[in-house]
Amino acid sequence: MKRRWNIVGRTAGAVLLFLSPSLGQELRCDVTVNTVALSSSVRDLLRDFETDIERYLNGTKYTDQDMLGDRIACTFDIFLTASTGENRYVAKVFIGSQRTVYENDEPSARTSPILRILDDKWEFLYLPGQRMRQDEFSTDALTDFLDFYAYLIIGMDLDTYEASSGDPSFRKALNLCIQGTSSPVGGREYEFVAGTYSRYGIAEELTNNKYAAIREAINAYHFEGLDQMATREADALEAMLKAIGTIDQVRQVQNPISVLVKQFFNAKNREIADSFQRYPDPRVYDRLGEYDPEHLAVYRERAPR
Repeated sequence: MKRRWNIVGRTAGAVLLFLSPSLGQELRCDVTVNTVALSSSVRDLLRDFETDIERYLNGTKYTDQDMLGDRIACTFDIFLTASTGENRYVAKVFIGSQRTVYENDEPSARTSPILRILDDKWEFLYLPGQRMRQDEFSTDALTDFLDFYAYLIIGMDLDTYEASSGDPSFRKALNLCIQGTSSPVGGREYEFVAGTYSRYGIAEELTNNKYAAIREAINAYHFEGLDQMATREADALEAMLKAIGTIDQVRQVQNPISVLVKQFFNAKNREIADSFQRYPDPRVYDRLGEYDPEHLAVYRERAPR
């Protein structure tokens, strides 16, 4: 299986690869922790929490092969909302990731949002000074949460370069959900209720062949579309439009309330709206609004007048 790479050239029948010497851990994560909702005595117990989480995410090796290219830029914005007992906490977390956009087959200064998720169901135990380590054979609501989103970030990033290359990471994320149902802390976050976000819901779709066409379309959106805008703008826009249409079509046929599709449009709606401002037919914004009615106001705002 090909790994993540820096792209320096494409032809119709081949992809030329430049393998970066940067190997090792996969994530470059920026963690922020907000504890204003907690008492001062509880906040004191969490003084090292932000540093511990950031060190764990950036220091853990999540794949069995070296990731080529720069580490994946991502953020965990953690809002601690309650302390439910001795060293037990409840939090809401915004998780985001991005990847570089390529221009003339070279990394540019532009980035593209890949993951944008608000998870409001994290309950965990944290002891000051505890050693955080990854253990695939036991459940821990603290590290399992972090590992789940690390796998999601890595898999979704890989998929933008080569369709289906995120499979191993997504399977690991799903396994964490299955194991987590037996966890005595925070088991409800793994439940899937139709139309709502859950970790199990998105992991199940990412590993279900029914949604393979969505993942292939997401790959085409980036690899054949966004990365080609600087050199072949017209073709790139058509590739992006086709990919977006495919995503919507699969949603209608397979699952009108797909959490994977919802996550895609939540992350991409502004990027999509901005990208099509130079499309020759301004009526394209009507189509975009049909594909993604939840963000119709964004498309109407960006549509040329």
